[in-house]
Amino acid sequence: MLAARGALGGLGGSIGPSSIEMAVGAGLAATAAIGGGVFIARRRRSISGKA
Repeated sequence: MLAARGALGGLGGSIGPSSIEMAVGAGLAATAAIGGGVFIARRRRSISGKA
């Protein structure tokens, strides 16, 4: 019979994100914020133009 060794899970998420991951995340968040602002601005402009 073989001796059980358990799972070799490694470090997993115990190390924080790398600087590249932080830069990508910040870029995605900035893009979403700018896109949302443009969407709201265009929507307000179209609503005020029809009134």
